[in-house]
Amino acid sequence: MLAWHDGALMLGFWQGTGLPVLAHTFIEEAFRTAPVQLAERHALLNGQQPGEHVETGRIICSCFSVGENAIREAMAGGCDSAAALGAKLRCGTNCGSCVPELKAMLSVRV
Repeated sequence: MLAWHDGALMLGFWQGTGLPVLAHTFIEEAFRTAPVQLAERHALLNGQQPGEHVETGRIICSCFSVGENAIREAMAGGCDSAAALGAKLRCGTNCGSCVPELKAMLSVRV
């Protein structure tokens, strides 16, 4: 979430259970000089630099827009259950329709 007042960035808030990878320098600069271009504002919403795009892969959890790549990365980092993935990424913690897919991904990991 971003809050603007008279064209100046006043607040940036990113929520999640894990520490997000943010482009801190770009965000700090946005507080000094507000981004003008729409692409810059969208990048700021994602906490990334303009033009920097993290490939999410196929979206597994539509409630929280969690992609296959983030899930595989979390699995490689030690998440070994749907509950652990939910604690780290929030996937499977709302409607639950992605839990069977999460379990299937966990069962075939190498």
